[in-house]
Amino acid sequence: MTTASDLHRWLLGNHIAVLNLRSREWSLAQAEVGLRGGVTQEKCLARMVETGLLRHVRRGLYVVVDPAREAPPVAVASGAFAHLDHYVTTDAALAVHRLIDQPIPVITVIVPRTRPVSFRLGATLVRASEMPRDRFDAADHYAMTLDGFAVRLASRVLAVADALEDPRRMTHLSLLPEILPALDEGEIERLATAALARSRAAAQRLGYLLDDAGVAIPAGLVTLAPTSVAYLRPGRRTGSFSTRWRVHG
Repeated sequence: MTTASDLHRWLLGNHIAVLNLRSREWSLAQAEVGLRGGVTQEKCLARMVETGLLRHVRRGLYVVVDPAREAPPVAVASGAFAHLDHYVTTDAALAVHRLIDQPIPVITVIVPRTRPVSFRLGATLVRASEMPRDRFDAADHYAMTLDGFAVRLASRVLAVADALEDPRRMTHLSLLPEILPALDEGEIERLATAALARSRAAAQRLGYLLDDAGVAIPAGLVTLAPTSVAYLRPGRRTGSFSTRWRVHG
């Protein structure tokens, strides 16, 4: 007879950080261990929570507990959206790329859908942010593994571009002047192209931050002549003002 420990061993053996009852992995797990639906399934999951094999996050979502090692929060966040197209961006992505080393209180996940959801993983907030489908499909994100766990991650350029488009997506926005000099010339050029494609405000923010970081302005931004005011942090009207970029810092 199928037991909770059978399912737990299967999840650990397949490097699954999150058990999502809407994911393909859950269907595969049920088939592999012979777990029937209905009451049997509910009892098994309840037993696993009671014995500490799973940690309930929200309806239909459980963190798989490994007594030997804890899955990286980024892998847990990505796994929670495994049933959807998605990628992890801004602070968390930049941390994986080793461009920042500060604690990450908010993990931002981009999804091409309406009514994005958010939930907590202990002290960490996992927050979904919506993006139009055509832009999502064109974005530079990719599949990778982190400590053996599957993750979908934004490239370095995309992680910054997402923050420039909507600064609310990034907690450590003040670190961008330190991050930008770590990008090579080609990445800065691609970032300028991406910012211009997102919005004029995103391009203004990038110009302001490049000046702050002492990085040469790419050709795509040199001819930008802003006529409206943008804010590095929307809603915050304090701080320095750049007449060149018409940005409140």
